[in-house]
Amino acid sequence: MWISPAFHLKVIRAYDALVTQQPHPGAIDIRDPKQLAIVALQLVEVNRDLQAKVDTMQVAVDAHHRIAKASAGSRCVTDAAKDLQVRPKDLFSWLSANRWIYRRPGGSGWLAYQDRIQAGLLEHKVHTVERPDGTDKVVENLLVTPKGLAKLAVAFRTPNAA
Repeated sequence: MWISPAFHLKVIRAYDALVTQQPHPGAIDIRDPKQLAIVALQLVEVNRDLQAKVDTMQVAVDAHHRIAKASAGSRCVTDAAKDLQVRPKDLFSWLSANRWIYRRPGGSGWLAYQDRIQAGLLEHKVHTVERPDGTDKVVENLLVTPKGLAKLAVAFRTPNAA
């Protein structure tokens, strides 16, 4: 059986280290202040990375706290704007600019894009209203779901809201 010289040398060095009880090449000597300083610096860097992740997640946590204060269930866009502490006009503009809602040519009401409905962010509620002349009129209401409100709260987060 043939063994490569490089592998043979690794085995001999590992055996020598084991017999003489030398530390493993990747091991840290806790008695060496230089190695401890390097480890401490690495831990500080890892801590910074984790803090950045926590800060990013805090945005979502704050948004959920704001939504928890609001009542459960879907809300009209105006009430959603109140919950988000933004002007209704600004929310309608943002929703339109970001392809959440649109108006049909000649139509008066806002409609949700189908992908936003399928994602569970918006929904439509249909009501039948009786006109003064006795005829019925179908009225559609655009509603923001709790999931949609959470997503909007992240987009419209304010520093003083918690």
